Amino acid sequence: MKFYEKYPLLKQKSFLSKVLVDTVYSTMALEDQDVSKIQIIKIVDTILKERELNGSAFFTK
Repeated sequence: MKFYEKYPLLKQKSFLSKVLVDTVYSTMALEDQDVSKIQIIKIVDTILKERELNGSAFFTK
C-alpha cells in the first residue's frame, strides 16, 4: 500500500495545510521559539501555492 493510499486526506490542500501548520507550531513551541500561528499559516500557504504553480503539488482540489 502506498503512502497516499493509506492517508488519502493528505491529498486535500486544506487538511494538509492544517496538519503542517499544527506540526510546525507545536514543534517550535516545544523548542521555546515564539512565532505566531498566523505567520506560520502565511508561510505554509505561500509554499503550497508555489508548489501548485510549479506543478509539483500532489494534492487534489
